[in-house]
Amino acid sequence: MEVRVHNITDRPNTEEAPHALRIGTFLLRPGKFIEIDDSVLNTKHRALHGNSLWIGNLLPLRYQATSKSALSIIDSSVGLSPMTIEEARTYLLDVPKEDALALCNSMTPPIVFRQEPSHKMLAVKLSRSLFTGDRILDPEAFFWLRRWTNKGDTYTER
Repeated sequence: MEVRVHNITDRPNTEEAPHALRIGTFLLRPGKFIEIDDSVLNTKHRALHGNSLWIGNLLPLRYQATSKSALSIIDSSVGLSPMTIEEARTYLLDVPKEDALALCNSMTPPIVFRQEPSHKMLAVKLSRSLFTGDRILDPEAFFWLRRWTNKGDTYTER
């Protein structure tokens, strides 16, 4: 089974200094990822999960926001139109549930639940809230919606 492995040593919120890691015959540079067979990963690689490596298709938000490679992907999406509610819902279904719950607190007023919702319900509620206009969104947390442009620390709505 193919698995995506990210080198997260370039993120300032990791304890490691940026360095390349050898996985099988591949040299994985900081900020990059490779897709390899799961059998190539040994116990040493799995022990580095969350410190130097991230094993999985999607990075948690705490690593995406500070990734130089993620910023280059965002820069390449500048010409794209803002996401539709369907695109946002699809994106939110792929995001880990913990990150989706964190996004609920990245808007004013935050979305509060009496009991923890299922991942699908969370994606539906969150995507609806993003497009109703009655909440103020944190542009840094919701930059993936392609509604803002970024110049340094300044976010401007399109």
